[in-house]
Amino acid sequence: MAFLILLLSSCAKHEPEVDFKPLQMHWVLAEGEDETLMPRKDECVILLTARLMAEPPVQASSAGELSYKVTYGRSPENPKILKFDGICKDLSIMDKPECRWEATCDADCKVVVNFHNGD
Repeated sequence: MAFLILLLSSCAKHEPEVDFKPLQMHWVLAEGEDETLMPRKDECVILLTARLMAEPPVQASSAGELSYKVTYGRSPENPKILKFDGICKDLSIMDKPECRWEATCDADCKVVVNFHNGD
C-alpha cells in the first residue's frame, strides 16, 4: 500500500498555484450580431473568464478588482471564431497593461488572449 501511495504521489503533476484575480465582466453584443448564431458562446465566455483571471498582466495588476466592458461577436474573417474585445471600465487605470485586450475562441473552444499594453 505504501508503494502505491509513493507511486501515485511521484506521478502527480505539481503545477504552481495561481491566485485568481477577481473580475467583473460586462458583456455587450457587437452591433449587428445575433447570439443564436454563436452556439459555443457560453462555453467560450466561461473559458475566457477563467483564462483572464490567471493571465500575468491581470495577476500583476495593482487593482483589487478589475471590471471590463467586453464586446463580443463573430470574427469577420471566420464566423466560426468568436472575437472578444475587453477594455477596463475604470478610466483612471486605462494606461495599465491589463486594461485593453482582445481574445478569440475557435470552433474547439481554444481561447487565445492578447493584451494591447496601453497601445
